[in-house]
Amino acid sequence: AAMARRQGRPGVRLSVVIARDDSVRRIKHRSPHHTQRERCALMAAVRLVDEAFVGAKNDFIASVRRVNPDLIVLGHDQKASWEDALHAAGIYAKILRCPPYERQRLKTTVLRPDLERMST
Repeated sequence: AAMARRQGRPGVRLSVVIARDDSVRRIKHRSPHHTQRERCALMAAVRLVDEAFVGAKNDFIASVRRVNPDLIVLGHDQKASWEDALHAAGIYAKILRCPPYERQRLKTTVLRPDLERMST
């Protein structure tokens, strides 16, 4: 957002939708390491994030409408194709997927043993 303001686009905001715990369990077949409330607080604390909120239950479109984005960025592990559902709802935001970032070193499943040791 700060970079956008410097480029003369002061209305740019970064909103992050946090996956619900039940969605994580359904998709990953395991419980999340942190609760949705904890993940939301962690993301809200990131300086570049203007808003973080837990996604609407069973309604991806409602979460998108709340933000009304021009651009949607999905994580590298997001498999679903949302374009058709978004277009059917009248939402034509551009969709990008992030590439994995140092996947073998920073992936949650790799970090999990360290995270579990820190929480004890």
